[in-house]
Amino acid sequence: MIRKIAVALLALAIVSLPESAEAAPKLSLGPVANPTTRASNQIGLDEQLGKSLPLDLPFVDQAGHPVKLADYFGDGKPVVLVLAYFRCPMLCDLVLRGVADGLRAIGWTLGKQYRALTVSIDPRDSAKAALHKQGALLQALGEPERARSWPFLVGAEPQIHALAERVGFQYVYDPHTDEYAHPACAIVLTPDGHISRYLYGVRFPTRDLRLAMVEASHGTVGSIIDRLILCCFRYDPASHRYAIYVTAVMKGGATLVLVLVAGMVLFLWRLERRRRNA
Repeated sequence: MIRKIAVALLALAIVSLPESAEAAPKLSLGPVANPTTRASNQIGLDEQLGKSLPLDLPFVDQAGHPVKLADYFGDGKPVVLVLAYFRCPMLCDLVLRGVADGLRAIGWTLGKQYRALTVSIDPRDSAKAALHKQGALLQALGEPERARSWPFLVGAEPQIHALAERVGFQYVYDPHTDEYAHPACAIVLTPDGHISRYLYGVRFPTRDLRLAMVEASHGTVGSIIDRLILCCFRYDPASHRYAIYVTAVMKGGATLVLVLVAGMVLFLWRLERRRRNA
């Protein structure tokens, strides 16, 4: 009788295993509206995942020093890139503050686990304006002394256009309002300057920022728990958020059930053997 029960439990555990990764759908945590507005067909994001930034592009930092994008890559840290302009009346500040709030909530140290980078899309922006904007953001982040780890750059139109085109950031200048229409997003880059993930909106959940940076660094930042969590979450292009990856959860759960059942079978077999010997 004991043997029959054990065999039945083992069969049930095997049946519960998913047949393949395609057999189980992904579970979304709920629809999230894409806040990117399109005033025309020229405005939006054309994701360029995997492409490398043109790291030889020259810019000027907030201190007025000539720099290249390559100066901020190659030290093993993922980089969060925000394209904005410094006299923007609303959206740019919302995006930058949203990034700062999300990064602060992670609890990592700017310059130690990650870097950030802001580049102006307005060629009229000055180094002085960049310095002023940087100071406000670092205060919001709670790390005013980390200016070298979150530079704010300005540049000429050809360099700005080349960078924006490479990352798929499509914006338009409106001469009637003297403003730029542009999408709202943050772009997570690998330590060597490749595009890893786009995060949309003006508010960036801590989980999404953290997982995006763990993913971009190939697990070199964050804890082992972060890497385990990333195994159970995947970026959902429909919601622009990280969502539970059902296949991975089902595989893990089914494997756990199988191990438990196998242990129960072994226990029952030993129990029956002792009874026979007695």
